[in-house]
Amino acid sequence: MNKRNFAFYTGFFIIIAFAFFLRLYRLDERVFHHDEAAVGYFAYKLFSEHSYTYDPAFHGPFMYYATTEIFKRLGDSVYSARFLPAILGSAMLFFLIPLRKYIGNRGMLICAFFLAFTPSFLYYSRFYREDIFMSFFSLLLLVCIIKFVESYSNVNYSNDNNILSGFSFLRFVYIIIGALALASLAALKENAYIIMALLSFFLFLLVIREKSYVGLMEKIKCRDKKIFIIFAEILFFIFIFIVFFSLYYTGNLFNITGMKEAFMKAVLHWYEMHKIERMGGPFFFYLPIMVLYELPIFVFGILGILYYGCRENNKKKVLKYFLIYWIIVDILYLISKIYPASNPFLPVSYIPSSIIVFFPLLIYAILTVLRSKDIFVAFLIYWTLTNFFVYSYIQEKVPWLVLNPLLSLTIIAAIYMNKIIPDLKLNSRNGIITLIIIIVTSSFFVYSGVELNFKRYTDPAEPLIQAAQPPQKYALFLDKINEISMQYEGNSTRIQVTDGEMETQFLWYMRHYDNVQWKVDINSTLDAPLIVVHDGDEAESEADIVRQNMRIDYERLDSAKMSWYWFKESDLTLDYLLYRKMDREPSEYRIVLFYKPKFQES
Repeated sequence: MNKRNFAFYTGFFIIIAFAFFLRLYRLDERVFHHDEAAVGYFAYKLFSEHSYTYDPAFHGPFMYYATTEIFKRLGDSVYSARFLPAILGSAMLFFLIPLRKYIGNRGMLICAFFLAFTPSFLYYSRFYREDIFMSFFSLLLLVCIIKFVESYSNVNYSNDNNILSGFSFLRFVYIIIGALALASLAALKENAYIIMALLSFFLFLLVIREKSYVGLMEKIKCRDKKIFIIFAEILFFIFIFIVFFSLYYTGNLFNITGMKEAFMKAVLHWYEMHKIERMGGPFFFYLPIMVLYELPIFVFGILGILYYGCRENNKKKVLKYFLIYWIIVDILYLISKIYPASNPFLPVSYIPSSIIVFFPLLIYAILTVLRSKDIFVAFLIYWTLTNFFVYSYIQEKVPWLVLNPLLSLTIIAAIYMNKIIPDLKLNSRNGIITLIIIIVTSSFFVYSGVELNFKRYTDPAEPLIQAAQPPQKYALFLDKINEISMQYEGNSTRIQVTDGEMETQFLWYMRHYDNVQWKVDINSTLDAPLIVVHDGDEAESEADIVRQNMRIDYERLDSAKMSWYWFKESDLTLDYLLYRKMDREPSEYRIVLFYKPKFQES
């Protein structure tokens, strides 16, 4: 290894070391989010009782079985639950090594820097949900596909009598690992079916681009060896995928009924969630998140999409047509607002805004695949824009889904910066401006990631933190329960919970307690050493009623199980952008712990 390569890999592995440190440091300081607590409890049930039933509301079995193995080795704790997401979120950077020749040396270091410090990937690597697993296996699948395609140059398609001479051991490895990655995606979360659909459509476009259909029937009739091998490998990939999928969901090699039931459960459940708009939001939901947290990726990713997309001689014409389209759409929205009677005749009144506004992005993605010279970058552009289009349409708007378009956008930004940085002329105005943009956006990017993950990790003013996150004072509430229980029967201390909304989140933290009474009526006898009640905004809340009816030797501790802001346009100030300062206190779902200490508190 020469000095240049040594310096390159030294820098790369230093970034990886930072990635691991940032993801594992103080990993258990933040209390569990609502979703973490729910998934953590089901993983604990599997760990302690060996029972699991697939429920699409809490996603697939992969993470539960993987976490069970971690619990066996590290014990069941907040740290151990988040340990595997942190490891996989860091290990993703190793997948950049096989992509080095596509993104360049500088591009590889830039991409590693982005993935190590990005607020979104860093936060969800420290978060016990499936989304960082999805990113890990998506990148692994991409690497397998690329290495599989590369291996074609080493395959012998000579017309000898040995059919197996066209096969390669490495190609078998890539097929098996790729099928395992795709099956793992399907066993993690139901949006894996979106990944499959988008990949299938990309392959369809690729067939059109390469005109692979020309002469196909003649090749089949002539028993062309290359066609035979390709079909055999496709069938082998499908076979391996089905085996892993069946094992994940049924525990058997080929349980067709079980696989069908799992698939139908997933599709029907999430179609219903989209239909009722359980967690709806504006069509531009993910744009502010990217701009606020991922500024250099967003800026240079968009520039890269514009630079590499379509063909150079057609690009300006395509963008001009898109601009005309958006002007027409704006006019239609204006007419709809001024003259409501015209709505039955205007498509903007009955077609979702995400489809109307972002439709050119889908066209641009398709044109890029069909016309771009660099098929690798074309795929990344296609993947970014189609994912953004799909998730902008789906009415399940949650911040962690931003990782789906963000992953490929990160690689595009790195590729584009790899191209422009060597050409920067610091003695020119454009060169100085570009350098300033890189420094300012990257500094804000790192600052946002550190502030979010190590200072404001439960601040509801952070959009990446969904409302189901309890404030950090919830930890004091849990500490008090542990303290008082140790004065009585320990984990057998009687605990009464009157608040029915506490159960999902509280189950994880009460997993070792064997004497918890759930959903107790507030008018019943409340005399346990620990009593948890809801504290609402009514003139006389449940907490007030309970306080009036209980003995005077109970102490009171106020807390909250979640907090949130309803954001307004006026919130967008410099103080907010830099420090997340709001002009009001957050709304909270408040809870009260009444506890009866045996010993006088000092």
